[in-house]
Parts: sequence; C-alpha cells; structure tokens
Amino acid sequence: MILDCENGKIDLILTKEVSRFARNTIDTLSYTRKLKDLNVNVFFMNDGIDTRDKDSELRLTIMASLAQEESRKISERVKWSMRRQMENGVVLGCGRIYGYKVVDGKLEIVPEEAEIVKDIFHMYLYDGKGSSAIAHELDKRGIPTLKNRVWSPQHVLKILNNEKYVGDLTQWKVYKPNVLSEKVFINHGDNLEAPLITVSNHHDGIISREVWDAVQEERKRRGWLTREGKKHSNSFWLSGTMVCGKCGYSFTMSGSSKNPNISLRCRNRALYGKEKHTALNGEVIGCDAHTVDERIVAAAMKNILEQISTLRPVLEKQMFEEIQNIQLVQKDVDVTPLKEEIAKLENKKHKAIDLMLDDLISKDDLKKQTEIYDNEIARLTEEIARNQDISARHNTQMAEIKKTIEYMQKLSDCNSESKELYRSLLKQIVVPDYKILDIYLNGVPFGFHILYTVKKAPSIGIYDVIIDSCEIIS
Repeated sequence: MILDCENGKIDLILTKEVSRFARNTIDTLSYTRKLKDLNVNVFFMNDGIDTRDKDSELRLTIMASLAQEESRKISERVKWSMRRQMENGVVLGCGRIYGYKVVDGKLEIVPEEAEIVKDIFHMYLYDGKGSSAIAHELDKRGIPTLKNRVWSPQHVLKILNNEKYVGDLTQWKVYKPNVLSEKVFINHGDNLEAPLITVSNHHDGIISREVWDAVQEERKRRGWLTREGKKHSNSFWLSGTMVCGKCGYSFTMSGSSKNPNISLRCRNRALYGKEKHTALNGEVIGCDAHTVDERIVAAAMKNILEQISTLRPVLEKQMFEEIQNIQLVQKDVDVTPLKEEIAKLENKKHKAIDLMLDDLISKDDLKKQTEIYDNEIARLTEEIARNQDISARHNTQMAEIKKTIEYMQKLSDCNSESKELYRSLLKQIVVPDYKILDIYLNGVPFGFHILYTVKKAPSIGIYDVIIDSCEIIS
C-alpha cells in the first residue's frame, strides 16, 4: 500500500481504527507523517480522526498509545494462556517434525518415518557415522525430507538434538523480548517472562532413553575432538574409542589404514616423545605409553563375549537378588494430598496474575503474593521429592538392572569375530599401562580389566595374543 501511495495511485486511506493501522505509537506517527508528505491522508473511521485536521496528531498520539497498551495486555494474556497450556503438555507451535504429527495438541508417531529416525540414531551411535555420511546414506536410499528435499548434515543434527524423539517435550525455544520487537531470539532458559518449559515422558518416544543419552555423550565427545583440532573418523573400527590412561590423550592410528596389521599409539607420545617435559606454556607433555596392536583388542573383545556367555547365569542371579532386595525395602508413599495443595496454590497464583493484568493489583503486590505462594510450593515440592526419592531411585535401579540383563542375554548370543560387531559394542578403551586394557561396552554398567601377553616372531609370521585374565571392574 505504501508503494502504491509513493506511485500516486492512492490519495486517501480509510482505516477502521488506530489499532488496525499500527500496533505502536512510533509506527503510527512515522507512517502518517510519511503519507502526509506524499499528500495522502488517512481517516480513522471509528476514532473520528482525519490527518487533514490540525489537532489530528495529538489525538492520534493518544489513541495510538492506548492501542499500544491494549496490544501489550493482549500479549500478556496470550503468553499466560500459552504458558498454562505448555505446562499442561499441550503441543504448541509444532506443526510437523520428522517421525511425528500433531493431532489435537498431542504428538503421534508416524511409523514409517520413525524407522528412519531409529536408523539415523543407530548410524550415528553404533556405526560411528557423522552427520554428512548419514545424510548421504539417506539420499542414496532415496528417502526425502518432510519438504521433499535432499538431506543435509543440519537436518541430521536437528534430529539427533531433538528431545521429542526420546519422549520429552521442551517448548518456548524462541521468543520475542517484547510486544514491539520484530526480532526472534533463541531461548537459553534465562528469560523469566518466557521460560523454557520441559515435560519429561510427555509422549511415546521413538528411541530409548539409553540410546538418547549415549548419542548426546557421543556428540559431546566429537565436539571436543573438533575443538582440539581433531576429526571424528569412521574409517577404522577403533577410531575415537581408545584413550591413554597415563596422560588422557587419545590413541591414534599408526601407519596406513591399508596395512593389514594396524597399531595405535598415544597422540601425546607421537607428538612430544617418550620423555616427560614442560612446554613453554607450562603444560607437561610427553608420554611413555606403548603402542597397542588392533589384534590385541580383537582378541580381548572375543574373550569378553565368551566371559559374558559363561558368567551370565551367575551375574543374572546376583542382579535378580538385588531386585528382590530393592523390592523388600521399597515403600510407597501417598503424595496425592501434597500435589493437590500445590495445585491450589498454583491456581491462586494464576488468579493473582489475572488481577494484575486487569490493573486491580500492582506488580509489587503481585510479586509479594507470588513469593509467598512460591515458597510454600517449594516446601511442598521438597517434601514430595523426599517421599518419592527412595521409591524413584529404587525403580530406576530395577529398570537399569533389567536392561543390563536383557542386553547381556543379547551379547551372550554373539559369537561373531566381526570387527563391525566389536565397533558397535565398544564404548571406550582405556590403556592404563603396558599389557593392560580396561574395556567398557555400550549398555553394560561395568567394565572389563584385561591382562594380556603377546607372543610374536616376525621373521616367521607368528603373532599370538594370550588373554591372561579378564576381571569385571566398576
């Protein structure tokens, strides 16, 4: 419309009222002045204001201020309503995400897309692939995004970082600082007017909590590699899994990946030598850690799977006994009355906010009253937490024990010597000293302390790895 005015196509604008023309005083005055310079008048029908009148700007300023204040009040009411709905678990501002659709304010799984989401998490965690490799794999399989586009690394990372896939819901991730702002900011949880609202176990998750936690840890690990100037790689089955127990540096591949017998060595030793010394920046560098041949790790992994198969009945018996002990000491506490009291206090807070929005009480009065309610709610919440803490902890312990039993049953059925299998199982390998490995697997809450011996005769091509002992460690 402004462009048409500049081109001389309009000489008079009819507007129902000031609030329909602009939502703040500055815009109202600046545009009416600009239009006046173009010899275009504005007539506000309900308010009886004509910019051709001498007192129009004064009257317009008053009406625009009232319209701006009304807009602010409406915004406050809308925000309050949105916050209540979000706290009650109603999904707002989420039309569609890959794997879910929103039906009546609830997230429902789209089965065929959910399988792709599971594949993405599996490729990232167990296959060790990066976001670019996963995007390329999905494109190669002819799978489009929701908008029928090719996959990008950003698409993959958004899925890996979206808590909805584990069944949680976080809302109000972006916000406007005030009703006049046109800019949208990312919410980091530091805005009291628009707090991040998270509801755990809000809906059916596509992936398990265990996989979600493992993926977030892996993302942190790869992030640290990037910050240290390294790069995550999946070209070798032990890439990014081995750490020096002496200095904390990662182990890197020694030689070519095409070499059938690959060794790994401490990056600290490779860069700074065997002898420890102090660098110019004061950092102690150098490490005397020995190299580790991949065949040693393969032999250790084979032995661990054999040990799990052998010891599984004994470990399962101990775990079931632990579950029975937990069930004996667990006592259920009825916290319903405490929750009902909190609900009443929350209702009183909401009514107080309504009174403030209607200018029946001041903001200071609201602040004092809500502080009283908040203190009492905090006390009741702590009491509920104390009553539920033991029960919740026991339930968590039982769930973890049951998961471990199920996972060990799967591992005991694995008799393969495949390095791809080992890569999917490995969480971390720590090398405390020569001829010692501490190996930790995904989904197992304990580790394996390996002592080994190597017999080799390079001249005649002999290389034997003997596992002297395999002990379970915490």
